[in-house]
Amino acid sequence: MSRRVLIVIAALALAAALVFAARPHEPTADERIDQIAAELRCPVCQGLSVKDSTSETARQMRDLVGQRVREGRTNAEIEAEFRAAYGDWILLSPPVSSWSGLVWLVPIAALAAGLVLVTGRLRSDEAPRPAEPSATQVAALRERVAREEAAEG
Repeated sequence: MSRRVLIVIAALALAAALVFAARPHEPTADERIDQIAAELRCPVCQGLSVKDSTSETARQMRDLVGQRVREGRTNAEIEAEFRAAYGDWILLSPPVSSWSGLVWLVPIAALAAGLVLVTGRLRSDEAPRPAEPSATQVAALRERVAREEAAEG
């Protein structure tokens, strides 16, 4: 009996933890700065975000993001300011609506076209059925088998 009670208590504790963790909360200014800086590409580093970069330019960009957050600007407004200065390139995940979306769409379209071609070929290239041997061929094969059996035995 006590085992069931422990299982029920553990299940209730787990459910309460999930509800507590899933509740919406307003991000703090530091969380917003980290989130925006993680989405911006460092202009002088290769493939690093402004958040992860140690360069002076990235530090200045983080400071600018912090200043804009303290001014009360939204994330979209801050990103729009950087996009206006640097273009879509500055975002680590550029919007799909821009020309960079083709980078994602072209390989998917090529894969789909390849699958269509392969499926079409597999359906059209069914193995041809072998022709039935003629009566003379069957007779010649029987005669050959009989000769080979006689030679062995």
